[in-house]
Amino acid sequence: MPQVLRGDRLVHYTQDGEGPGLVLVPGLGSGSKLFGTLPRRFARAGFTCAAVDPVGIEPSSPLPAGVYDFDEAARDVLAVAARLPQPVALVGTSLGGKVALRAASLQPEAVGRLVMLCSTAVVSARARRIYRMFELMSTEVDGKLFGDLIAPFLFGSTFLQTKTGVVDDILRSMRPTPTSRAFMAAQARALQQWDGNSDTRTCRATTLCLAGAEDTLSPPSEIEDTAARIPGARYGAIANAGHSLLLESATAFLEVTRFLLAR
Repeated sequence: MPQVLRGDRLVHYTQDGEGPGLVLVPGLGSGSKLFGTLPRRFARAGFTCAAVDPVGIEPSSPLPAGVYDFDEAARDVLAVAARLPQPVALVGTSLGGKVALRAASLQPEAVGRLVMLCSTAVVSARARRIYRMFELMSTEVDGKLFGDLIAPFLFGSTFLQTKTGVVDDILRSMRPTPTSRAFMAAQARALQQWDGNSDTRTCRATTLCLAGAEDTLSPPSEIEDTAARIPGARYGAIANAGHSLLLESATAFLEVTRFLLAR
């Protein structure tokens, strides 16, 4: 597995395909495994696709002092992006969209296109309550119960009703370890303090903000508000899909690839 060393931060990532660079940035408590076969699908679509294991998730280095820092996470993503063919696009899901937005704000010249999937720039009072819920789930709840508790929020009602077996397989594969639970708690604490409004003003990447019409974690109205804050950003909502857009919807994958390949 390729890796990049940035100071004392070792960042592992997967890499598939040939073509313009594309970095997938995972969501809360997750690493490259979150994306399943998606890196290979993006590779077949014509990209050199990297999926990041953030610092805090093995085999990347441990989280320094147990504290998650959005700036450092964004610079880690930029360090991976620098290893890929240019121009580079960032595709971040949920928390990963916030990291990708921060990266595009920190180095506007390094990011040509940005896709934020079910990801908001400004945290509402409601969202802070949700992030507090995730913090408590990762610190106070038996890890064996985590998948069952989170499933109604991770997926839309259509997917939950029609893909019961798939949902069960996904939840079995994502059972948290003590390390991933500590990482999730650190991220959830950081999310409660997050404010990406200044990032929306300095982002110069051509941007797509995509919502799941059935998403109860990040409602479409909040995604649309984020798009309105980023100069020239496009907004779209995918029907019959929830928070895990690329896992739930083939249409979402097509929308992202069309956006990235458009001149």
